[in-house]
Amino acid sequence: MDTQRLQEFFDSVAQVIGEANVSRQPSSGGLKGPLGSTAYGDPFASPANHDPCGAVRPKNVDEVREIVRLANQYVIALWTVSRGKNLGYGGSAPVVKGTVVLDLHRMNTIVEINEEYGYAIVEPGVSFFDLYEEIQRRRLNLWPSVPAIGWGSVLGNTTDRGFGYTPLGDHAQAQCGMEVVLPNGELLRTGMGAMEGSQMFALYKGGFGPSVDGLFFQSNLGIVTKIGIQMIPAPEAYATVEVDVPQESDLVALVSILSDLMRRSVILNSPSIANIFRIALTSRVPSVHEKLQEYMKPNSCVPYDVLDGIRVEQKWGFWRAYFSLYSQVELLPGLLQTTRRAFNAIPGATMTWREFSGKPGESITTATIKEEEIPHSGIPTLAPLEILNSRQKPGSHIDYSPLFPPSGRELYEWYLKAKQRTVDSKFDFFADFHVFPRHVIGIELIIYTDEEVKRVDELMRHVIRDAAEMGYTAYRTHLDYMDEVASHFNFNGGALKQISWIPGEFCPQANLEFGHTAN
Repeated sequence: MDTQRLQEFFDSVAQVIGEANVSRQPSSGGLKGPLGSTAYGDPFASPANHDPCGAVRPKNVDEVREIVRLANQYVIALWTVSRGKNLGYGGSAPVVKGTVVLDLHRMNTIVEINEEYGYAIVEPGVSFFDLYEEIQRRRLNLWPSVPAIGWGSVLGNTTDRGFGYTPLGDHAQAQCGMEVVLPNGELLRTGMGAMEGSQMFALYKGGFGPSVDGLFFQSNLGIVTKIGIQMIPAPEAYATVEVDVPQESDLVALVSILSDLMRRSVILNSPSIANIFRIALTSRVPSVHEKLQEYMKPNSCVPYDVLDGIRVEQKWGFWRAYFSLYSQVELLPGLLQTTRRAFNAIPGATMTWREFSGKPGESITTATIKEEEIPHSGIPTLAPLEILNSRQKPGSHIDYSPLFPPSGRELYEWYLKAKQRTVDSKFDFFADFHVFPRHVIGIELIIYTDEEVKRVDELMRHVIRDAAEMGYTAYRTHLDYMDEVASHFNFNGGALKQISWIPGEFCPQANLEFGHTAN
């Protein structure tokens, strides 16, 4: 990149947003990461160099539009992030080294919360903590959906097709209405928001004529500056449930039953599934952690005979599913009975739950439930960050997130290959599988250290290719693997690529480097 042209761009942007909101070097200016750093880029070690050349931080949509205009004028590529918290997928780093980060975390207005209809309209800088705390401050009977770690952006997580744990946990489906700055600086609102003064922005997604919201998910054909996000009303009755199954092969039946109960609207939220390694690692049992620590170090993994000994001693399952039931007071006993009956089909399965039966006509408050390991009631947490340093401090993690049909058979077949690849590479397989009515996301989370970067890269490429050979691929991925995953979308000579920009590709016409709006 032409250094003089870049500095002229920064000078011009500084006149719009102030010098304090321009980072001419990437070493500071971002929100604090897991180790307290404010540098832009991937907070974790990576085999590729994705360092940006600096960043700019607008406060409102007019400033975004002017920055885009200046980027076109000076031919500067921009990479947009909401809060830069997309851990495991690249953080605030751009795909192409030397790109300028357009950081939207200062755009942190909650435009509206509507308790009666159950929605909020938010800007990119609004975190899940921000939304939850504002709901609590106003004492509204709403439960927002939050992901495992709550410091990310509501808008950023949604546009990257992220998910949470309430019945509206599929955030891309719960999104309704967008405001977008296009690559030429023009401003667009989608759906019913395209009407001036519309009262339906966050209530009817379709609008009139073509629906264009999908253009701005992941491929980021524009910069999303507002979204509507729908939430559930706080229920009268609630139970958070865990189901343990003893055998590794029980994964097939567990997934099949969960997805069937979802299709029948018995389970309304997305269950997550942990394997014995994750159960042990996230437990609060000191003796278990003592056994793990002997092996939790670089170039090592916990043997499965050790994990099986822990499983038997603690009377845990090889797999554990986590989900919740939401209903009126009269319905909860029947839902629990129906769910228990369904899992009785798996020999040795156990089901435990915490029940909040509530009172007719009264909503359950999250203060009654308190923080949970899995945020099924919409209470954000940072607790999962603790696992990052379980192998060595400072630690890193990366995710591979392939999609499978919901029978459990296909997921299990891939899992066995991925597990063996992982053990052979001397890493621990950490399962974070998520079940939906008609698909499963088979997330493998890999914890690694700086000295293991080359080996983790080789492992990632193996598990990605194994899935592709079976006919499956990821719905999102780390920057290092965007090109490889994009290459899987090759039907009819890659026809999709001819009409849309695949995540991570550069669009020279608009001087924007397209990719997800990171959490």
